[in-house]
Amino acid sequence: MAKGRAGTHSTVIDAAKPLVALLDARGRVSRGVIEARVGAGGHTIKVSPQKGALRVTVVAKGAKQELHVYGVSLEEMKVILADKSLRNFLVRIGHPRPDAGHQE
Repeated sequence: MAKGRAGTHSTVIDAAKPLVALLDARGRVSRGVIEARVGAGGHTIKVSPQKGALRVTVVAKGAKQELHVYGVSLEEMKVILADKSLRNFLVRIGHPRPDAGHQE
């Protein structure tokens, strides 16, 4: 699996930069649109398993960004999220959907 950036959108919110750096070393990261003016009290990372990828939403004071991560399993993601550079984040991991790993 290729590592690094997927897609053409390259901007990352400041709060997501440490996570994106860790993810780029393990898999491919598609950076999503940045939503501004988000009323958030703290830094949050939410991981939702999807078919063929992990959807990772990073919310910080004033901004929110959704990332799609390819080539990183949920178990690998849990190890990445334990990194000391992310200790100030509240981490929430969703449960895999029943059809998340099946091809049609």
